[in-house]
Amino acid sequence: MTATKQELYNTIDLIPDSVAKELLNYADYLTSKYIEKTMPDRLIIKDNEDLKKKLSERIEKIESGKAKMLTIDEAFEEIDSL
Repeated sequence: MTATKQELYNTIDLIPDSVAKELLNYADYLTSKYIEKTMPDRLIIKDNEDLKKKLSERIEKIESGKAKMLTIDEAFEEIDSL
């Protein structure tokens, strides 16, 4: 374990459970921000308008034959492969 992780562990060990829950939520937030930075832009939905735009683009590709409709399992497999 690195010194930084040991220091973090020692700090977490001292805080009350009520604060620990908030800290876990913040850690989840930081993790999601890190993931967003490493994922291709086409896989990140920024807001409602971005979702609508990306769904519309995908539907157009499917209707024009440039892309195929994926099952839920196929979509998850594609995401897992990234």
